[in-house]
Amino acid sequence: MKLFFSLYLKELRASRGNFLIFLAAIAALDVFLMTRAASWGYWNVLAASFVPLALLIFLGMLQALLLVRDEWKAGTAPFLRSLPISGWGIVGAKMLAAFTSWVAMSLVTLALSGIFHACAPWFGMEWLPLAELPWSRMIGFIVIFVLGIMGAVTFGGLILQSAYLLGRIVNRFSGLLSAIAGVGLMYVATRGGDWLAGVLSFLPVITVEVPFNWSEGFALVPQTVPSGAIVVLVLELALLFWAAGWLMEKRAES
Repeated sequence: MKLFFSLYLKELRASRGNFLIFLAAIAALDVFLMTRAASWGYWNVLAASFVPLALLIFLGMLQALLLVRDEWKAGTAPFLRSLPISGWGIVGAKMLAAFTSWVAMSLVTLALSGIFHACAPWFGMEWLPLAELPWSRMIGFIVIFVLGIMGAVTFGGLILQSAYLLGRIVNRFSGLLSAIAGVGLMYVATRGGDWLAGVLSFLPVITVEVPFNWSEGFALVPQTVPSGAIVVLVLELALLFWAAGWLMEKRAES
């Protein structure tokens, strides 16, 4: 366990440069948007300040891949795999480091957007009546939404890691094999997940109230989430993690 956390901290330090660059880019974007508030409209630029959150989802997936790929790029893969830590420990430490960076960047982005919202009076606008929203009724939707995004980032990261490690089974044409493996894994996971979700359709559904801002005003609309789909996602994450760890442990060429 000590070696796992040492590797985790090493990966965090390795991703520090990308982390700081992206944070600087987000801060620069928010400053630019503030200068555009008068011409574009305050609410438009406030909404635009949340755009990096969507980009961060893909960056989190990519970061998981880069942390694995860099071991072969730097020639440190043989040393890493000689350490007394399993392939699952290596994959887990790298995935956890990428996930931590993604969460931290997302929280900073939200904080900067929150500061932007706090500056509304400077632009002659009133604050949104957030305190008046029925948060207790929306908590189910918020939890499902956040966990779904987290699951998507982890799913994509494990797909990319597994695809890269499949490409490392051979030393020639590894990039081509990784690309083919990535498409194949995504297809199998998607089609297999849809099939299994259908099999588990007998499981109860979860009802949440989703906020919508209609022309008539704000409203909460009941929506159902199949619990079978949640079970399928958890199973897929477990299988992908096992596959990536097994490839790191047994099959990938150094």
